[in-house]
Amino acid sequence: MLTELTSPVSTTELARRSEMSPAGVSQHLTALRAAGLVVTQRRGRTLLSARTDLAEALLSATG
Repeated sequence: MLTELTSPVSTTELARRSEMSPAGVSQHLTALRAAGLVVTQRRGRTLLSARTDLAEALLSATG
């Protein structure tokens, strides 16, 4: 899921990309947010999720 967050994206778009249900994506994002790896911001009526600096560091260390 983290690798799909290359730019701020909606849950619906992540579900489409990952072929998961929006509810499943939402559960993943909730866990990632609790771990400090994702932040979510409201833009109008849409919630957009993006990686944090911590997530970027983890991905670059494994990559």
